Amino acid sequence: MPTQPIDVALHKTTQERYLNYAMSVITSRALPDVRDGLKPVQRRILYAMYTNLRLTHDARFRKSAAIVGEVMGKYHPHGDQSIYDAMVRMAQNFSLRYPLVDGHGNFGSVDGDSAAAMRYTEARMMPLASELLDEIKKQTVPYRPNYDGTVQEPVVLPAQVPNLLINGATGIAVGMATNIPPHHLGEVVDALIALIDSPSLTIDDIVGEIIQGPDFPTGGVLLNSREELREIYHQGSGTLVTRAQWEVERDGARRFIVVTAIPYYVNKATLIEKIAEHIIQGKLPQVVDVRDESTADVRVVLELKRGASADVAMAYLFKHTPLEDRFHVNLTCLVPSENPDVAQPAKVDLKMMLRYFLDFRMEVVTRRIEHELAQLLRRIHILEGFEAIFGDLDEAIRIIRASEGKADAAKKLMAYFGIDAEQTEAILETKLYRLAKLEIELIRAELAEKRAEAARLQGLLGSEARRWDLIRRELVAIRGAYGDARRTLVDAPVKELEYSEEAYIIAERCWMMVSRQGRIKRQKSYTDLSTIRVREGDEMGWVLPGSTRDAVIFFTNMGRGYTMRIDDVPSTTGYGDPVQASFDFADGERVVGVVTTDARVLRKMTPDQPSLVGGGEENDEDDVQLVGIARSGQAVRFSLESYTEPSTVKGRLFMRLGRGDEVVNVENCDGSELVALASRDGRALMFPVREISHVKGPAKGVRAITLEGKDQVLDFTLCRERLDGLEVETNRGAREIIRATKAQYAPSSRGNKGKLVIQRGHLIRAHRPPVEIIPGDEDEAGEEE
Repeated sequence: MPTQPIDVALHKTTQERYLNYAMSVITSRALPDVRDGLKPVQRRILYAMYTNLRLTHDARFRKSAAIVGEVMGKYHPHGDQSIYDAMVRMAQNFSLRYPLVDGHGNFGSVDGDSAAAMRYTEARMMPLASELLDEIKKQTVPYRPNYDGTVQEPVVLPAQVPNLLINGATGIAVGMATNIPPHHLGEVVDALIALIDSPSLTIDDIVGEIIQGPDFPTGGVLLNSREELREIYHQGSGTLVTRAQWEVERDGARRFIVVTAIPYYVNKATLIEKIAEHIIQGKLPQVVDVRDESTADVRVVLELKRGASADVAMAYLFKHTPLEDRFHVNLTCLVPSENPDVAQPAKVDLKMMLRYFLDFRMEVVTRRIEHELAQLLRRIHILEGFEAIFGDLDEAIRIIRASEGKADAAKKLMAYFGIDAEQTEAILETKLYRLAKLEIELIRAELAEKRAEAARLQGLLGSEARRWDLIRRELVAIRGAYGDARRTLVDAPVKELEYSEEAYIIAERCWMMVSRQGRIKRQKSYTDLSTIRVREGDEMGWVLPGSTRDAVIFFTNMGRGYTMRIDDVPSTTGYGDPVQASFDFADGERVVGVVTTDARVLRKMTPDQPSLVGGGEENDEDDVQLVGIARSGQAVRFSLESYTEPSTVKGRLFMRLGRGDEVVNVENCDGSELVALASRDGRALMFPVREISHVKGPAKGVRAITLEGKDQVLDFTLCRERLDGLEVETNRGAREIIRATKAQYAPSSRGNKGKLVIQRGHLIRAHRPPVEIIPGDEDEAGEEE
């Protein structure tokens, strides 16, 4: 009979079902349990291998497909590939610090190679994995039904080793994730023992003193300080910085950098590809070749260029490749809750992780002792039955012979000797040869031994201190059996490598070319301005000498400066690329001034520099400065120093502008120049550049010329020679040059109205030729650095 539809609130149903899904992922898929350090799929793999397939470390290998089938059929119905992937990871010695599965065949590599298909590989458990399961049959942990209720599976394994800390874990759930680094087994066990001896120990007492820090299976060098590590273990989150281990080897005159360990989770093949890309692109001139000579151990060889510095090369590689990597710690895991069948997620600190494991060990050991004691008492009870009839064995035999069957014999034996049904059953099932005198003595000896062992176990159950001592001794045995040398270096002396971008640029003289429309390029040489290619309607604006190690700064009408290295400018004889391709220009933003940091381009402000009008102001200026003037008549003089390093795509502000205002030009000055300035209404003004106040940062500036009405600055230039000037054009097509040699434009002071260029009409444009700086012969000497 079809069911009737039920009206439900969509938002409530969605919320409820999403929460159910989220909790399922969190508790049943993605997060490890703090007690055994395993996710459900890992736990089920090991349980099936140990209990169902008997694949202990001394058993024969079995096909991985058989293991996966057993796990999927009885415990984990989430697909064979997910099970196999989890088993492969447990077999990889570069993924787990202490592998739990002994894989036979291709189980992948640190180069990122995938494992062979499960039908080709074989596996069994590693000896350490047995330490997670050896106590499973002693009723030490709770069980629950599997997914279809046909068999039982353990909620958690009775781990004797702190697997979560020594192997770490990574996983992404819904709304939370975990990323726990692996640690050294010996150090973790020492910390557990120390906590048993002194429960009041703090994280500060443990970190650095007992646990040095993470110990990654691939080795490397941990760069975090002890204080940073303590903070990470306190908070349960933070960032670890790891770096490859390397050394320099020599072969005659040739020198090589040899990388012997790489950071955790770094794909070695991809790493080598990235290094090769930097070499091919010329970004790492110190290295001429890279090759992989790895066998069982990592050995990546980089051949150094003759005379090159290995430190400089490694500083680049640490900055631009995964030879230096970060591991983001997140100590989130499942911790016990009031319901023994369900654990709950929580972010913990280091001491909490250790404490949870110790409390779990106490619980497991107690339940193990109780189980062993129950087994002993049952055996003692049986042996006491034998002991009871040994005193009158002839009567026992007579009763049995005179009885009418087993049931009658049992009834009469219980009545005569005062024994119970269980003891009577054991007596009646005993073979006749065990009634011999020697066998009787063996039974009495066994009884005495069992009674002594029972007394010992009862003593353990009656004393928590004795149980802690037992746990301590078992941990010491684990450390002795599985302890090894630390792989990741902590607190090791690390050479500080200075990184300078210039060290990785091949010094090469060139010409920096910028068109009026903002297309940029560099060329090794050119013969004449007319030979430089520009798009139709465009013209060359700036042609400046420079080096690939220099920077070029673009000043725009929006009062911003954008800096990039000339090495990053496209080298081409074509039109070049738009400057907007390298920076984030605003609408209508365009280049109005360009300088390079080449000494042949820059003019330095010097004290007492004589000007065209004679004399000079006394000051202590001694740097490279620039002048910018806006259409509103405001002017700034600022230092280049703040703009020489490469900028972000947003650039740096050098002048604060009002609404609708813009900069008309930016030029380099040395203090001797005169500013030649013209406005659209036909006024011209010349004054010494030093009258513009020097500012330390972005500013509105000072008034260069007083403008009336809607007048605005047309353009300006800096005059260094007496015949230099600013050529302007009127609306009637006439041209006029504003220069100091003309009496009507004689230099005056900054801020006045200037002189009229024309009586009627107005100025429409200024004609400024391309800025072309041709170095002298002495500057061209030794062109290649």
